[in-house]
Amino acid sequence: MGRFLKTIGWIILIPILAILLFFVVKDDTGQVLITGSFPIIGPKTIHTTIVGGLLLAAVSILIIYVVIRLIITIIRTPKIMRHFRLNRRARIADKQFAEAELALLENRPKVAEDLFLLAAKGSKSKNLCYVGAARAAQLSGNMEKRDRYLREIDLSDSEHDRELAEVQRAELLLEADENEKAELLLNTLLEREKNHYATLLLAVALQKQGKNEALFRLLPNLQKALPRLTPSEEIDQYTENVYKALFEYASQISKDSDQLRLVWGRLPKHLQHEPALLIAYANRLLDVGDTKRAEEILRKEINRSHNEMLILAYGHLYRGDQQKLLHHAKKFNADVPDSAITQYTLAHMLFRNQQYDEAMTHLQKTIQLDPQFVKAYRLIGEIKLIQNDDKSALEFFKEAMALAFDERPKDVKRVDGDLLISSVDKISHKKGDEEIADGEFSNAKENVNKEDQQEKASTTQEEGINASHESEDLGEQDPHINNNYDPRRHL
Repeated sequence: MGRFLKTIGWIILIPILAILLFFVVKDDTGQVLITGSFPIIGPKTIHTTIVGGLLLAAVSILIIYVVIRLIITIIRTPKIMRHFRLNRRARIADKQFAEAELALLENRPKVAEDLFLLAAKGSKSKNLCYVGAARAAQLSGNMEKRDRYLREIDLSDSEHDRELAEVQRAELLLEADENEKAELLLNTLLEREKNHYATLLLAVALQKQGKNEALFRLLPNLQKALPRLTPSEEIDQYTENVYKALFEYASQISKDSDQLRLVWGRLPKHLQHEPALLIAYANRLLDVGDTKRAEEILRKEINRSHNEMLILAYGHLYRGDQQKLLHHAKKFNADVPDSAITQYTLAHMLFRNQQYDEAMTHLQKTIQLDPQFVKAYRLIGEIKLIQNDDKSALEFFKEAMALAFDERPKDVKRVDGDLLISSVDKISHKKGDEEIADGEFSNAKENVNKEDQQEKASTTQEEGINASHESEDLGEQDPHINNNYDPRRHL
């Protein structure tokens, strides 16, 4: 439709321009005499005005240009001129491609889409331009356009960028949760080319679909691919999700730990020191009853790296020789005595072994090192319940709840109705903090009467005693232990 309107416009515009030029030339008094022998028409003398002569020269130049272009089109462009023209178009396309990427970063997907399509006309990497346009269309929510742009990759004759474009295409499909399409595309690519990142993406596609058996078969290729990838947060997250799924599947298909150990053996060496993967592996070993190996692998890595997340996980081992676990917990504390985590871990192991007085000593050290350590307050409350000190237990439980739920920074100033935060420390609920700010309670003690205290104390005593005997899984006891979130901020 656009071309038709443009053609109609030119048909109307050209006669109007001719009429205007006629009146301009007719009234011009100057004279120009052009005489000589011209090609095809022979000797000729032309009388015209000055303006007419200029227009005649311009028309002649235009005609010569059109004739040259026709000859070049029919006979083929000379190699030098053709390269010059293509390079010029490629430079313009590269500029448009860069502008499109910037538009995506600035959250202008429609502008980026148009720029990517313009770049595709002259770019030497058309496939990457089509992938960019598809990404922009997906951000705009137009999946029909996205699929049309992705199909252009299959029709394109550009081969040097096809592999990269198909990998990026698979990423787009995974982002849109179209995992079956991504799996089919990646399988086709890997049959044709050996691509390590595509292998990881295929594993992700299988993991998202729950195709654990196929994922298990992919394990040897995955083991070869991972060491050759540049480390990044995205790749680390993909790897963690895939191997956690493999650990879970291996623990389900065998009652022993042989399949789990097979998966662990296929894990690249540099990833065997990752705390999140170590904890997931230890969890599944506990599921199949291989307590000895779970304790051993955690202990060896703690002795090597003194990682606090692993130390906290070690304190949550609920099977095995408790005296041996306590012995190693004391060793960890001796190696890193200034760590609140190691102090709490030792206190937790002492609590399990019913050594309450010594546990209290280390819990007090924990609070001295980190006054915001929620778990320490809770464990002190449980010890107080066991010692039948309900009033003190309630106070410590309330302190733990206050620290767990109050996320407001300590130093908050109002500036024109906005909050200016000058510190990231939590509000400490001490006796001096008696104000209620922004609708949040800063002193919960005033809102509890004596009867509620007694009821909560009795209820909490029962729950605390039951909780002390429950088995604690490494991941279940601390739901945030497998990521970078600080586990001390939760009960």
